[in-house]
Amino acid sequence: MDCGVGGLGNENNMGESGRILRRKNGSWSGRTLAYGSTGFMAALSLMMILAPASGGAVHSLKVYAPAYKHTVSQTNMYSSLSGCAKSKVLTPKWVATTGHMTTSEAASASTCGKSLGYVGGSSYANSQGGVEVAFPFTVATNGNHSVASSWTVNVASSWSYSYTTSCLKNVNYNPGLYQYSYAYCEAGVYTTFEAYSQLQDLSNSSWYHYNYSYAEAYNNSVFENYTYCYNYGSPYCYNYTGGTYGSTYGYNEAGISAWTWNGGTSFTLWSNGTAMVKGHHYILILNIYVYSDVFAEKANLLGPWSGSAASSINLATLGNGATVNSVTIN
Repeated sequence: MDCGVGGLGNENNMGESGRILRRKNGSWSGRTLAYGSTGFMAALSLMMILAPASGGAVHSLKVYAPAYKHTVSQTNMYSSLSGCAKSKVLTPKWVATTGHMTTSEAASASTCGKSLGYVGGSSYANSQGGVEVAFPFTVATNGNHSVASSWTVNVASSWSYSYTTSCLKNVNYNPGLYQYSYAYCEAGVYTTFEAYSQLQDLSNSSWYHYNYSYAEAYNNSVFENYTYCYNYGSPYCYNYTGGTYGSTYGYNEAGISAWTWNGGTSFTLWSNGTAMVKGHHYILILNIYVYSDVFAEKANLLGPWSGSAASSINLATLGNGATVNSVTIN
């Protein structure tokens, strides 16, 4: 693998002279755009959209697209199980020639076996997969620069849970001083997608900690009947109940609010670097992760109770995956 810090790959440079250079098969060819031409105005509009933190300086706009060169990737997989739970994570993958990231996971849990008090009878699974990619680049001028990554994510997902309605809890609602009592039955699914972007200066090993961006979407679907009582001077009890809720949010991003768990979503992540130095070598670090928590758990019940939960996130097959369409440096 070539791990150099040269250009990212297919690269368009638009300098202050208005000349667009295109690299093809290792050679440069170019044509000049008049400043009043439609093509130049379209490129200028793109620069304004993709570079919100240019700091007023005039920079050269570089747009990289697949196939990306000199990238380095790392995959992450994790699974945690208890009781009768099961999980499976498809090995995450980065394909530099297409800018495609893939990962997939599935998990299930159900109550099983005997239980005494809070011991036994419960199941829980956590599964997650992710890809981390470093894109090397340089900047044309000293100063502030914006680095934008354009994404398209296609995903297919499902989740479900079931439970018996009877949940007879064995709770002491008047525990003694400094004592507590609790009981619960619960079944549900937590599902999350995350994408992150940040910058590092390889020349001096510094990080731009506050110039990062992220996009996140999650969905939680839970049945819960949980009672907890304690006494630190006088008895007090509270009860949790579940529900279904989800959200999307982000920072230095545009488009994640249109997220769909079954279909395609396009968004942009910005990472803004201050006081960047011409001649330094930088990397743009991009990450995606998918997570699922599924559980069917019970504790301190007076009678039988059963539940189950399952989830899957397909970001790998049947046309699904996350694609980095372009990286724009301004």
